[in-house]
Amino acid sequence: MRSMMALDDGLQRIEQQSQDRLILLYEDPETFGAGHFALYPLHSSSPRFAIEEQYPPGVDWSDEDRVPVSWTWASEAQLPQPDGSWPWVTLSEGEVASADYETLLHITSGWADALCELIAREEALTTEPVVGDGAGRSGPGRTFLA
Repeated sequence: MRSMMALDDGLQRIEQQSQDRLILLYEDPETFGAGHFALYPLHSSSPRFAIEEQYPPGVDWSDEDRVPVSWTWASEAQLPQPDGSWPWVTLSEGEVASADYETLLHITSGWADALCELIAREEALTTEPVVGDGAGRSGPGRTFLA
């Protein structure tokens, strides 16, 4: 039970450290197909990092006294297919024992940091066209870059 609470606390910290770029959702993997915990970009639905609780035989997610023996994780993205569909595709995945939740938080944090860096770089791009003042660039065959 301690590892479940520590994992939840750690995932919430990762969400808070993302500077409003990621959102942590608690999902039902049987309904949504992700995990019990899923991190998404705040302004997009892809990619995602999903964590699903794994239980001993005879126990499922509806059992209020459930305690996972491990967690599986998957980094997924929706990728276009020739038929026009956009299914979730697993980019990387793994499994971590319940007691080793710190390793899972480290993996999740690395994914979140990388995605936040990409989002920050995208946000920094400008849509303004590059305009040269033309100084020293006149003459036939000269371009802005030449």
